[in-house]
Amino acid sequence: MSSIGVSPWGGRAAARWGHYAPTLLCGSIFAAILIGLRPLPGTLALTAPLALVAFVLASWLFMRQHDRRLCELCVSAMPLNMSEQAARYQRRFWLAHRGGDVRYVGPYLLVLIGTNFLPGTVGRIIWALVQCTMIYLIASYTAHRRLQPWCPWCRGDGGGGEREDAPPPAPQDYSRIH
Repeated sequence: MSSIGVSPWGGRAAARWGHYAPTLLCGSIFAAILIGLRPLPGTLALTAPLALVAFVLASWLFMRQHDRRLCELCVSAMPLNMSEQAARYQRRFWLAHRGGDVRYVGPYLLVLIGTNFLPGTVGRIIWALVQCTMIYLIASYTAHRRLQPWCPWCRGDGGGGEREDAPPPAPQDYSRIH
């Protein structure tokens, strides 16, 4: 049995969960928006959000575990034109790298949390639209993970223009050695 794609947290089921975790997380965002727009009755009003939080945390953990291993499904789904695809995802690469920068994350989190307190129907619609931005964040992270060797920020050239290589060495005059 191959260890490719197997997670120590539960074998193949956890590996599959990790592989599909970005899609599951996007679905979880839609579920949270639905619960926020149309609250559930009775005890479901408390248990459903708690179950959703547990599901999101497990999905995130399995996704992180998946990202540390070579997944057969990911490899088989890779297109042959990776560099062309990477050229189309420059914004996503930029966003994936800014995800750890407090200058960008701080204001984003303030808006993400702040929209929870907007009153009325229009406030709820704005809240739902802002929550949907997390789907693009997940898509950016996933694209970066798949195409990281072609990411200009990972290569160190910051995505601006062509990569500058070191100049060629100066020609040597070997006739003087003798």
